Amino acid sequence: MQRDLSAFSGQLFDLAIIGGGINGAATAREAGLRGLKVALVDAGDFARGTSSRSSKLIHGGLRYLEQFDFKLVHESRAERRTLLALAPHLARPLPFVLPIYRGDPYYPLKIRAGLAIYDMLGNLGTADRHRMLKPAEALRLIPALEPQHLRAAAVYNDSETDDARLTLEMILAAVERGAVVANYAEALAFQAMPDGQDIVTAEVEDRLSGQRFELRARYWVNAAGPWVDHVRALLPGFDGSKTIRLTKGTHIILPALSPDHAIFAAIRPGERIFLMLPWHGYALLGTTDTDYDGDPGSAQPDQQDIEYLLAALNRILRQPLLVSDVLGCFAGLRALAIEPGRRPSENTREYRFHEEPGIRNLTSICGGKLTTARALGENLVNRILTHLRAAPSAAQAPAQLSRTTLLPGGNTGPLEDFVRGALEAAEKKFGIPALIAERIIRTYGSRWGDVLEPIRKDAELAQSLPGTPALLAAEVVFAIRHEMAIDVSDFLLRRSGLNWLAACLLQEAAPQVADIFARELGWSAERREASVAAFTASCPRPQSKIRIEEVKDEM
Repeated sequence: MQRDLSAFSGQLFDLAIIGGGINGAATAREAGLRGLKVALVDAGDFARGTSSRSSKLIHGGLRYLEQFDFKLVHESRAERRTLLALAPHLARPLPFVLPIYRGDPYYPLKIRAGLAIYDMLGNLGTADRHRMLKPAEALRLIPALEPQHLRAAAVYNDSETDDARLTLEMILAAVERGAVVANYAEALAFQAMPDGQDIVTAEVEDRLSGQRFELRARYWVNAAGPWVDHVRALLPGFDGSKTIRLTKGTHIILPALSPDHAIFAAIRPGERIFLMLPWHGYALLGTTDTDYDGDPGSAQPDQQDIEYLLAALNRILRQPLLVSDVLGCFAGLRALAIEPGRRPSENTREYRFHEEPGIRNLTSICGGKLTTARALGENLVNRILTHLRAAPSAAQAPAQLSRTTLLPGGNTGPLEDFVRGALEAAEKKFGIPALIAERIIRTYGSRWGDVLEPIRKDAELAQSLPGTPALLAAEVVFAIRHEMAIDVSDFLLRRSGLNWLAACLLQEAAPQVADIFARELGWSAERREASVAAFTASCPRPQSKIRIEEVKDEM
């Protein structure tokens, strides 16, 4: 996948997508599979917004059962099964432990009934069903839990993912089907037909060179996530209305509590929950859910967010964690479809398609979640094909194609068998130690050999980057040449598979990564320094070193 803005010129696309997050990426893949001629542009890097700042889960949304949103849970559970088949390396099953303490808003019988419904709405087989635990069993699984007042626990199953790489592989899949894509290409204005009912062109600026070009398409999708209303404001005759509600979700990175199990527990007082996942040898704790009305590009964790999450976690721990234990944090924005009168956590996570009054060929995506993006793309492209009266070649492609076509790294078969075989091949063919090879295989799936192939010609690419014995220079080169990485942050945060962990713990690697970018892309010294500085500033750290007291409600 190469960045070539000249490929946009002189073409009339069937579909142009503004936004390269998970919803735009899934729509582009779907449209390409169905035979449409697709263009996609994003003002930043792919997945730079919400789609790299999520809770890293492919999940049904257990808490949505309390809101009686059975449709969303069923769709999400079905999509979990589908994504595991399409990309086993990116949808890894993960067991969750749900401890039940005296005074919690739920009790064992209620949890048992809810999880039975959750299983019925879609699981991966007998081994994927929930089971109830006695307190002693829960403590054996997660010894860090507070034993006092622990009534019972449950284990149920969802899946963990790399949200940024899932988005990227959707885009790679679209490119394989002929889509023309570009990051750092911002839509500045739309031009409509004289009657105002059809958008004809968009003026797009290359944010790297400042040059502008014209993008022409028969149909348009606004998939800009938190910026969806900003893009709508560029439309002729925009009425100033809003279609989305922004809420901020903060996550913090902590030392691991359990290497194999996630934790799902109540936040008291109130009706919210938190999730804590094992993540690259550490733990990811989230999330907050508060209204946000600032610049979408400036959302940052607050000290209050960090203290809120730690207090919620410490309620169920034997030994409370301190602010000084927090290794880093990040915040993302949910672009929820507006539901007046609801609290943020009550607002639906379902996706909605907004049609502009008087404009026939543009749809804005509101809401949605990582798990249901493929289904969103399928449903949206169905609508687009109806509008376009698609050519026979497009109409012949079945709507179910995206449910069975593997993502680029998904040709692994049973993942653990694949990893074992690939480990032997990596050591024999490239001389790569098992620790490094396994991370690469699990990150890139069946594309792992392409990542390491340049080592045959340049042995120096097998060197580990400073501060991270498992990250190779070869991966940086691969990201630049084949995954459209333009900046240091593009690689470390959204291509390497380490995501925000890289920003918090691997800043020592940034200068050498920048050296590789400079060699590959011809950077000046100033450009190199600016890229390192931008990456270094990307992971804020808590300022307070005070102790977060345990929250011990009367039970």
